[in-house]
Amino acid sequence: MIPRTTGSRLWESLHKGAEAAGRQTGFHIYWNAPTREDDIERQVALVEKVIDGRPAGLVLAPDHDLALVGPVRHAMSRQIPTVVISSSLPIQPGQGLSYILNDDQEMGRLAAMQVGKVLKGKGTVGIVGLATTAMNIMVRARAFEDALSGNFPQISIVAREGGSPNIAELHQIAREMLLNYPHLDAILALDTVATLGSLEQLRVQGKVGSIKLIGCDQDTELMFFLRQGEVDSIIIQNTNEMGSLAVRWIAARVRGEAVPDKVELPPVLVNKSNIDTPEIQRLLAVDWRSSR
Repeated sequence: MIPRTTGSRLWESLHKGAEAAGRQTGFHIYWNAPTREDDIERQVALVEKVIDGRPAGLVLAPDHDLALVGPVRHAMSRQIPTVVISSSLPIQPGQGLSYILNDDQEMGRLAAMQVGKVLKGKGTVGIVGLATTAMNIMVRARAFEDALSGNFPQISIVAREGGSPNIAELHQIAREMLLNYPHLDAILALDTVATLGSLEQLRVQGKVGSIKLIGCDQDTELMFFLRQGEVDSIIIQNTNEMGSLAVRWIAARVRGEAVPDKVELPPVLVNKSNIDTPEIQRLLAVDWRSSR
């Protein structure tokens, strides 16, 4: 199991789901990943190393849409059942390859509905974290724009800013956006780094609360800041279920059973009112040593 990076609540929740399913199916989970999401070469090397060990299956959250195509095709050629999670690759499923994806269209729609709610249908929004090399991020952004224009025509998107896995670069991107558009009413940040970078600049410029911040993907720090009221809401992926389902699919393939080519799991909007509910806490749980 090779996620995009280690130490993130987003992927440690995946780890928990996988370990629980591993106990149920009799699989040992080998878990490794780069320390940074932009270390694509490291992830490629890890996948190739795993393939050489001929595992019962491979679960991968790719760091890059194109760079991981070769390693995944290599796994398929070795007849290693492979499940790609969270975001897809430009390879059709089949021949041992399946996808368990986040529903990024729904994530964008949920973000639009939350922006419309907090702005009461009127205002201006900036988008931060656009990454043209990440298909899932662009799907989120397009779905957000479509849902916003269709449901809240009096809310305008006035800024569309790029993204980066480097937090220092995001600080600069968010700083320039806030300086260029000082009267923004809300920010949609399309991933965790974009959310953290935007929040830091809102603090620096004294605009926490006056500009509503809606983020995407779970992170331990962000959940704390949400509880503190500095972040309006976070739309999270159900990576816990992704990990569990991926291991169960591989177990089924090993038994010679058919599994679906692709499923999309719905994201969930988390805010102060629901973060401590049992349902949300199960989604956010990261203690992979527990079998529950």
